[in-house]
Amino acid sequence: MSRPPLQIGTWGKISRDEVSPGVWRAMARFRDFDGVTRKVEARAAATSKNDKGGKAERLLIAALTDRAMPAGEDITSDTRITKLGLIWWAEFEDADRAINTRTRYRDILENYVSPGVGGLRIREATVSTLDRFLKTMRIKHGNGTAKQCKTVLSGMLGLAARHGALDGNPLRDVATIPINHKEVRALTVTEVGALRAGLRQWEADKKQAGRYPTVDILDVIDIMLATGARIGEALAVRWKDVDLKSEKPTVTVNGTIVYVPKKGLTIQDHPKSANSRQKYFLPSFAVEMLLRRQIGQLEANPWDVVFPSAVGSLRDPNNFRRQWRSASLDLGFQWVTPHTFRKTVGTLLEASSGVAVASAQLGHSSENVTRKHYVQKTHEAPDNTSLLEAFGN
Repeated sequence: MSRPPLQIGTWGKISRDEVSPGVWRAMARFRDFDGVTRKVEARAAATSKNDKGGKAERLLIAALTDRAMPAGEDITSDTRITKLGLIWWAEFEDADRAINTRTRYRDILENYVSPGVGGLRIREATVSTLDRFLKTMRIKHGNGTAKQCKTVLSGMLGLAARHGALDGNPLRDVATIPINHKEVRALTVTEVGALRAGLRQWEADKKQAGRYPTVDILDVIDIMLATGARIGEALAVRWKDVDLKSEKPTVTVNGTIVYVPKKGLTIQDHPKSANSRQKYFLPSFAVEMLLRRQIGQLEANPWDVVFPSAVGSLRDPNNFRRQWRSASLDLGFQWVTPHTFRKTVGTLLEASSGVAVASAQLGHSSENVTRKHYVQKTHEAPDNTSLLEAFGN
């Protein structure tokens, strides 16, 4: 009479044997969710003379328990956070998020969340436990990392709640992680004029001295001032994105330069956000700069970018930042970063045409984002003296 098959998701008797001096193996038959029964094993060195494979068996049981957890969309309160993270990540990747976002979230999941709370089962992810974990992250790694851990965990446990493994998302009730936002500082029109003039002379001096630093920093800054584009987006502009023949010349921001681990720099096929992909009408100073570069271009580069590196490859935004830091120190504008030019555009447009125009130019999903992070506050109340004079009368 044949032996009855194991129930799906269960295992049979565990056996142990010493495969080499001091190293034990624990084995069992497990019936997977595809109906096939397979042998599963775990090995471990003996922890003492009396250990006859006990550690190996404990490792095997842990592996079998995880293997028995429902796969795919079947998430229960007994699913471990590590397993939940794998399911959530598969869904997150399908959402087609930006490469830099995926890279950072993957780093947070693998290096902070999984080591910190990955061994918990979903039902054990209580408000107090998660609050303690996030406070530890704040102390060890700072508020920014803690906040990103909270974001990733919130997505994971939100998925668990949608599948009935939780009554609600416990991340909603943990303590708020404070983020200190610096007050927005932008360049004035006068300061931009002084910066551009100083940088033009700085580049001329570098060129005459025969020193290596790239001497087209001003050109890159001009395209950011003309559009409000981010540095990665500016460096990703290709000649096919530029139209200088129309009555009103334009440039279209279609992508951004990103670093892909093990592959290097590439152009992501969309900017940081979907709203950032748009066409910009160019002011004359940017048109003149692009015409000059177009006429002076000796040979095309493989990527067709307007601002290639010195060797014709994609230009690393981090290298540009280092070049700009060197120039800004000499010019006395060390507080200015490439992102300052984006804030400068937002501040100028908000002051002259309102926050809606500034938000549309910068491609923000919300005017509140523009107002909070990209417009310098004047700290000046409106002139209401004629109305307030009533109190004196």
